[in-house]
Amino acid sequence: MKNLFFVLAVLFLVSCSQGEGGQSKKLTLSGTIYIEPSLASKVGRNDRLFIIARRPEGGPPLAVQKIVNPEFPLKYWLSQEDVMIPGVEFTGEVTVVARIDKDGQAGPPQPGDLEGSWKGNPIKVGDQKVDILIDRLY
Repeated sequence: MKNLFFVLAVLFLVSCSQGEGGQSKKLTLSGTIYIEPSLASKVGRNDRLFIIARRPEGGPPLAVQKIVNPEFPLKYWLSQEDVMIPGVEFTGEVTVVARIDKDGQAGPPQPGDLEGSWKGNPIKVGDQKVDILIDRLY
């Protein structure tokens, strides 16, 4: 009986530690977003921060997070939960951009928006310490 309990406990622990598709860990991309000090006063209370990962060849965003009223520095992570199109896997190479959007709507940058990107783009999903400096004003 002890052996059966032990086997069941091991199977339970193994199944809990595996993600979808039998992956041993959930792939995330993470880092910290900073803002250029000279631009900090341009961030308003109702601004939205979009963290966007897309394939290097372009196209629609692969994964996006929207954060209301961000405070910097801001630690972030993107994972499968942030993928925009159901059934698409958060894997492979991506480019990462952080945009402070004045009107709160996703889309191309507009006058007054602020943006920064990871200087090492493209990167692989799973990379850590992908720090972004928001340093451009449109």
